[in-house]
Amino acid sequence: MAGYQIMGRPIAGSFFAECLLREAGQDYEFIWISNTHSKSAEFAAVNPLARVPVLVCPDGHQIIETLAILNHLIEAFPQLAPKTGEAARDVMWQQLSVMATSLYPALHRCHHTYYYAPEEMFDAVRDMAKKDAERWWDYLEAQLDPYLGGDAPMAADFYLIMLTRWAPDLGAVVASRPHLRAFVGAMEAHPTVSAVKAAHAK
Repeated sequence: MAGYQIMGRPIAGSFFAECLLREAGQDYEFIWISNTHSKSAEFAAVNPLARVPVLVCPDGHQIIETLAILNHLIEAFPQLAPKTGEAARDVMWQQLSVMATSLYPALHRCHHTYYYAPEEMFDAVRDMAKKDAERWWDYLEAQLDPYLGGDAPMAADFYLIMLTRWAPDLGAVVASRPHLRAFVGAMEAHPTVSAVKAAHAK
């Protein structure tokens, strides 16, 4: 095997992994995994949690879970993150932790409510999830200057732009958050993000 493979879906968590590999100048193969296939016995042998993305490394070993994939990529390609030992690296992990443990679960409850409650409670769960997400959007609004790491986008910024694409109403989210609105505009126009989107628009 010559390079990386990403098993995923364009709208899923594989988006940021593609962005990071492109930022690192790495060729990779994208393997589309349907929602149905991700729940198959065949895919369970790859990821028993039945979800994407899965990163297949050049030596053949596989990594599941977005933060584990991100950690591998910034170790393999140090230019994607602040240097080890710098305060900025601690800040990066802080922002990633907030997004992965707080904002992501709130967005997941909005889109996959059936995992959390019976149907008659869906509206209440979604309303609570949207209110919870507001807290974390406010936090991130205060952290952007203009990116999470300062003057230039790095690994955490590609994770954040992925999350903004999952907001049920992004227009409402950015309406009162000028830093986040500017961030979304800049990142959606970023050559790497544009290239990943274009690759799946064919």
